[in-house]
Amino acid sequence: MNFFKKVFSSIGQMLKIFWQYFRKFQSAVGTLLFMALVIFIVVSVFKGDTITIPKQGALVVSLDGAIQEQKIYNQSPMAAVSGGGLKRQTILRDVIKAIDLAAKDDKISMMVVNTRSMAGGLPSKLHYIGQAMTRFRESGKKIVIYGNNFSQAAYLIATYADEVYLNPYGSVLLYGYGSYQTYYKNFLDKIKAEVQLFRVGKYKSAMEPFIRSDMSPAAKEASLALMGDLWTEYMKSVAEGRTVDQQGFVLNFDNVAEDLASVKGDMAELALKYKLVDGLKTREAWRIYLAEQLGTNTDDLKDRVIGHHAYLTAKSEHIVSEKDIIAVVYANGVIMDGQQPQGTAGGDTVSKHLREARLNENVKGVFLRVNSPGGSAFASEIIRQEVLQLKKAGKTVVVSMGSLAASGGYWISANADEIWAAPTTITGSIGIFGAIPNFEGTLAAIGITTDGVGTTPLSIAGVGKPLPENVKAIIQNNIESGYNRFLNIVAEGRHMTVEQVDKIAQGRVWSGNQALEVGLVDKLGTFEDAVASVVARTGVKTYELVFWEDPIPWDVKLISDFMERHAGLGQMFMTKTSSPQDILAGMILDRLSLFSQLNDPGHAYVLCVTCMGDFGDGR
Repeated sequence: MNFFKKVFSSIGQMLKIFWQYFRKFQSAVGTLLFMALVIFIVVSVFKGDTITIPKQGALVVSLDGAIQEQKIYNQSPMAAVSGGGLKRQTILRDVIKAIDLAAKDDKISMMVVNTRSMAGGLPSKLHYIGQAMTRFRESGKKIVIYGNNFSQAAYLIATYADEVYLNPYGSVLLYGYGSYQTYYKNFLDKIKAEVQLFRVGKYKSAMEPFIRSDMSPAAKEASLALMGDLWTEYMKSVAEGRTVDQQGFVLNFDNVAEDLASVKGDMAELALKYKLVDGLKTREAWRIYLAEQLGTNTDDLKDRVIGHHAYLTAKSEHIVSEKDIIAVVYANGVIMDGQQPQGTAGGDTVSKHLREARLNENVKGVFLRVNSPGGSAFASEIIRQEVLQLKKAGKTVVVSMGSLAASGGYWISANADEIWAAPTTITGSIGIFGAIPNFEGTLAAIGITTDGVGTTPLSIAGVGKPLPENVKAIIQNNIESGYNRFLNIVAEGRHMTVEQVDKIAQGRVWSGNQALEVGLVDKLGTFEDAVASVVARTGVKTYELVFWEDPIPWDVKLISDFMERHAGLGQMFMTKTSSPQDILAGMILDRLSLFSQLNDPGHAYVLCVTCMGDFGDGR
């Protein structure tokens, strides 16, 4: 017996020693692999020859992935390596800068736009790029675009080009703007859960999907009015860019089935028949066409084109800082309490940037770029207070609204010296709500109950019990008080009465065109128009436009940029599935993830939930 004990003991010791060395070996290999990956990334990022701009060349503008106001980074390097939900991004200001520089560059003779990997974009961003394309054409240079297929968003870009070509097996998919949501009330009933909702505003449809099984009449009315205006702008671009009759374009949607049958179901031929494209070309025919336009052959074509990222790098020069500064501060993404990374408008983060601009004596004016559906009422108020402090310090504050400046996005804008919007900006949504889920029934169904005691009637059990009626009354009173505060903020900032504001508030969403009519914005124009207004108001002669952003940690930036550039690499670490049940689960989880963004300390939210989705995206 002792013999076997000694044998097993020896084996155990050997296994223990083996495991220790194995762990050390595993750690060493992991470290070496990570170091190899970092070296590979550094070499990939920094290697390469000096970029040369080709003479009589073409600028290739590639609209890859999502079009963003700011670059959004994974905050964890390991999340970036594993994929982490990071998607390809195109930064809006980079595209505009490249196009405007190329318009004045004698080396650039034409522009080629590539929308093949474009993931969509809200109308104001697309029209903004289109306006830059128009400036390029006005310089006497040509723009051409080719697509295997054109999504609705991609085709809006195409309407600003001189010539549009389509693959003979491709299509142009236009279907109009729509606002459709998934409603979870019946699902919540089945799992015995509920969302306890508190709101003010006839049109404040935020959170409706959790308390209804269909869209309310008020939400339908407001959404249809908004989308109608956005679609009018879209049709106007098609009519002007493609020189087609706008009324005829509208009628095509009624006759498309018959017209498609007349060309034997050929979508490309239908696009040609509707004059949406100038011709059909295979990829090789397209390459031959480009080579002819640039006076070269297909073998040398690559030497006559330059991508807009490379072009910006080649054009970058050391700029001597001017004494006077116009500070550009972003409020980009959902407004949340506290410090937040780029892509989310942290109340503390944005207010810190505004405060830094106020305390910097070289900053003569502040340009607040708002691209947000709103969020926390408290965080919005913290940002607004800094706007007031800037004005008190005698510094000009001009707001430029991007695609979205709704609810909390409008809260932080209302007191600016001047508000600019694009015709297709989505704004307004002056309303407020609070939402607290209750999963008591769900937990009970699986055998989990919640019970306990509290020292006062206000002691509650979180999401495991329904709110007591007195607590519900407190929250509703707080929400109503918040709405009145919102009305007064807008009335003060827009020089209106509270009654006047209430008529255009009630949570209703407006387009930029409509917002100008009802007095919520001062002027319609581009980013550059709003900058010019800041400059005129401050009276500065020479200035530097400084984008006031927190620096991105070098390791996060390095790895995230590399993984985005080599998007397929991250997929090696991930298993993707597209089964129906996973798609359904993903939809539900995506919608429920909204609650992770609701971190207001008073549970009061000025958030346009509808604006956060694909509303008007036109993909």
